[in-house]
Amino acid sequence: MKVTFVGTGTMGCTTRCNTSVLIDDILFDIGMGTVKQIERLEIYTKSINYLVISHFHADHFLDIPNLLIGRGIRKEIKNKLIIIGPVGTRQNTVKLMNFTHSDGNEHRYDNIEEKYNVQFIELQNEEQYKTEKFKITALTLKHGECVPINGYILEKDNKVLSYACDTSFCDNYYKMCNESNYMLSDVTGLKTTDMHMGLEDYKGLYKKYINCKFYAIHRADYNVEDIIGVEFPNDGEILEI
Repeated sequence: MKVTFVGTGTMGCTTRCNTSVLIDDILFDIGMGTVKQIERLEIYTKSINYLVISHFHADHFLDIPNLLIGRGIRKEIKNKLIIIGPVGTRQNTVKLMNFTHSDGNEHRYDNIEEKYNVQFIELQNEEQYKTEKFKITALTLKHGECVPINGYILEKDNKVLSYACDTSFCDNYYKMCNESNYMLSDVTGLKTTDMHMGLEDYKGLYKKYINCKFYAIHRADYNVEDIIGVEFPNDGEILEI
């Protein structure tokens, strides 16, 4: 698998883009600015066949219109885009498209599947999406009062990688750590809150989950020194696994 850290920052981060990770042709999250960042990194949207949404906060979801309309402008829609997310992904996508580009026609995106050659897959806790090449399992996470919110376990090429962003510590997060070779997860600040994991607690996880490598993403503007067991990727970095 080729893991590209498109963005590794939070909404308020001034030094890095909103968190988004591309794993081969699967893009996890698409907050505001993600599409331009993909182009800046010379990845381009035509290489994306799957979009996986964790939740509907702006820094994880807001750039869907730029992706869909841009695919149309660049004549990339001959290839179907599979959009995977929590229950409500289609409804919220249509609402967002109507808000940004309906020009007063509230039915403009009623046929969004045909218009942009997309398919929506909505997953609840422990539900799966499978292809011949990979399997994705959704697990409900804890992000304050935000519902729904999913984390995902990706099984591909005999490797298991998890994406958990945003979340605080919870049973499903520990399950992901236990089952994964690689964990990409929210470490927004130094201290844990009801919405986010903190570095002070996160940096000790490698001792308990010895078969899992930890990568801190969704980071605010805090300085870190070398910490055993935790990698701190920056925007544009690539991990080959």
